Amino acid sequence: MNSNVLTYTVAFPKLNTTILTYSRMRYHVMQAAKTLVNKGYDPEVIDIRSLKPFDLYTIGNSIKKTHRVLIVEECMRTGGIGASLTAAITENFNDYLDAPIMCLSSQDVPTPYAGTLEEWTVVQPPQIVAAVEQLCL
Repeated sequence: MNSNVLTYTVAFPKLNTTILTYSRMRYHVMQAAKTLVNKGYDPEVIDIRSLKPFDLYTIGNSIKKTHRVLIVEECMRTGGIGASLTAAITENFNDYLDAPIMCLSSQDVPTPYAGTLEEWTVVQPPQIVAAVEQLCL
C-alpha cells in the first residue's frame, strides 16, 4: 500500500439557500420553509426590515454560509426591490455564490381586486419551494 495516498470521505453539502424577503411575503416564505425543511432542505430566511439601506452585513454572512440566494418579493419584477438587492449582492458577494441569484416577484400586471385572481399574480409558497429545489440542483 502506498503511504502517500490520502483517504477521505465525500461529504454531501446540506441543501442550503438564503431566502431574502420582506413584508407580506415573509408569511408565504415561512410556509414554504416548513415544507422545505420536511423535504431535507435547510433554508436561512432573512426578513429584510430595512430596504434603505440594505443590511448587507447580515445578508453577506448568510450568503457566505449558503452560497445561494432566492429573493421573494410582492413588488412587480420590473423596478422592484429585488433588482436593487440583486445588484448589491452581485457587487459585494459575487465570489461567494455557487448559483445565479433567483428572484420571485409578482407578475408585471396590475394586481386584481378579486382574491382568487390575486393569487395568480402574487408569489405563492409552492413557487418558493420549487425555486429552492431548482437552486439546489
